[in-house]
Amino acid sequence: MFLSDINLGQYVPTGSIIHKLDPRAKLFSLIFIISAIFPAKNFFQLAFWAALLAVIVHASKISWRILLKSSRPVFFLVAFTFIFNLIAAYFSSDLSTAVYRAFFTSIRLIVLMLFAIMLPLTTAPLELADGLDYLLRPLAKIGFPAHECSMMIGMALRFIPLLMQETDKIIKAQLSRGARLDQGNLFQKVMAFFPVLIPLFIIIFRRADEIATAMEARGYDGGSGRTRRKPLVWKFNDTASVIISGISAGIFFVL
Repeated sequence: MFLSDINLGQYVPTGSIIHKLDPRAKLFSLIFIISAIFPAKNFFQLAFWAALLAVIVHASKISWRILLKSSRPVFFLVAFTFIFNLIAAYFSSDLSTAVYRAFFTSIRLIVLMLFAIMLPLTTAPLELADGLDYLLRPLAKIGFPAHECSMMIGMALRFIPLLMQETDKIIKAQLSRGARLDQGNLFQKVMAFFPVLIPLFIIIFRRADEIATAMEARGYDGGSGRTRRKPLVWKFNDTASVIISGISAGIFFVL
């Protein structure tokens, strides 16, 4: 798989120990980690989670170039968050404190987002959907459409990379025809992207229709009685990963 082919949320198979973990274990571990990163109060805590992220990336055999390239859309959100926090903090404190708060918030968001992005990078969409289905199953007893919700999330993770590839193809086609998508003021740039959005929406509806036709042809009628080709199996490594992440999160909660 070439680096230029990597998009946000795209699964990168490497056969690592992280890839072989049960998706339920990954989801539980991610919940523990996110719950500990949100209330982080200093850079020491963020450094610990960044070090853990580095260990996970190394164990997953996914290069940092792939991780950062698949995270490109996140950095636009980080830049906006930095500017917003800088402005908000400036009116309530001095400039140095405002810069510190904005920088700390941005670093925390980056670490959190990279942990979250590692989940779809190391988990196949079907496995992730099955894991979500198991975790949401108790809610089905009170009428929550657990299976349908997990299926939609899995389909979204599967098709986001495809839609980004289609968007890239449309943009290149428009540029080859002389379109000027990156020139002019903000309003002109927004208007210039309408020739990109219209064929993209057509592709989205076409793919949705193809999926609906395929599901109907296979007799899909919901999650009731559905069997799985690869049943999820909980192993020792899954228990160890959940315990390690849970203990790590618990330590920072009591500090």
